[in-house]
Amino acid sequence: MIDAAAVGPDILLVSNGFGEAAIAGYIARAIAADNPSARIEHLLLVGRADPSEWPPAVGPSAHMPSGGLVTYWNVRNFARDLRAGLGGLTLAQFRYLTRQRQRDAIVAVGDIFCLALCLVAARCPTVFVATAKSDLVAPHSRLELAIARKAMVTFARDAATAAKLKAAGVNATFAGNIMMDGLNSTGAHLGVAPGALVVAVLPGSRSDAGSALGEQMQRLRAFSRLAKRDGHTVQALVSIAPSADEHELCQAVEHHGVQLVTSGSTSGVIASGADDDLQLSLVRGAFGDLIGCADIVFGQAGTGNEQAAGSGKPVLAAAVAGEDPNKMGWYRMRQKKLLGDALLVLPGEPDVFAAEALRLINDPARMAHMAAVGRDRMGPPGGAAAVAKAALAIAAKEQNT
Repeated sequence: MIDAAAVGPDILLVSNGFGEAAIAGYIARAIAADNPSARIEHLLLVGRADPSEWPPAVGPSAHMPSGGLVTYWNVRNFARDLRAGLGGLTLAQFRYLTRQRQRDAIVAVGDIFCLALCLVAARCPTVFVATAKSDLVAPHSRLELAIARKAMVTFARDAATAAKLKAAGVNATFAGNIMMDGLNSTGAHLGVAPGALVVAVLPGSRSDAGSALGEQMQRLRAFSRLAKRDGHTVQALVSIAPSADEHELCQAVEHHGVQLVTSGSTSGVIASGADDDLQLSLVRGAFGDLIGCADIVFGQAGTGNEQAAGSGKPVLAAAVAGEDPNKMGWYRMRQKKLLGDALLVLPGEPDVFAAEALRLINDPARMAHMAAVGRDRMGPPGGAAAVAKAALAIAAKEQNT
């Protein structure tokens, strides 16, 4: 008979979002560091994994039009996903999870739907990493609390949410923000010129990243012209998320007048270009380095914006052109509530956005305030190691029963 403990614990990570998939990766690396013999696999409820990525992806997956943004009763996105086959995909994923009951532990990373699917289908001891909701934005409903009580342990995204969950009978804790565990420096050389004003540009990781970057290029162009008159040389570092289309992002940059030369590298700076007003580089696989170099962030991302704010970088996001930034869309409104003064939402018109961005750059006290709020709202790193220890302890207990 094979000793189950001798072959290592069998742990399945389940995520339902692009940012959540990245967080699952941080947890997987922490589990492997703590127990190299562990078998670790990853089911993506949202998006499709790159076959070269680790941990290995398992089970059915597909890209959906919304990129997973169907929470907070976003009926339009939900309808688009249904037309694209969401119902069949979810059923296939449910069936896959029903065949995973031999796992020693499951780590559900995302919202309460992710947890519920794991609890109902897999019926394994489950750790819940509640990345999708904070009491700083909206309280958990009675149904959400009832489901969360079924998890072995819940890791909340901030201390305030953990306290509220615990008071409601959920075995909840806050052990550090796992989003901040992914910002380690790789040592990549990004070619930042001494004295340059460095703008990190985060177009996001969803299917609309190319069009988002095109809009940001207009704002970046306007900003660089104004900054040049003010004596600044602007250097932009554009983040390419793992799920983004590199070719599409390069086209968006070149369409707005910056001709790129590829570097031949697969990580770090993969392409760069410059003209009279602007130096620009596209960066892949070195997000921590990119954020570390930045003075300010032009961000249309989700997790990326929050990681940048947590690193003490002022984050500027654009409202839809022509709309009042005080009446922003539901997703950015949620992020604004979460990050508070660390996130500045500006009108989307390039000249207005640029003028407000330069005003911020010339206000060191406000920059420092935004940095302090971002660090406070996001909290310290360290959560991935805590989740790994909890999952491994639960798995060990299962193996011994």
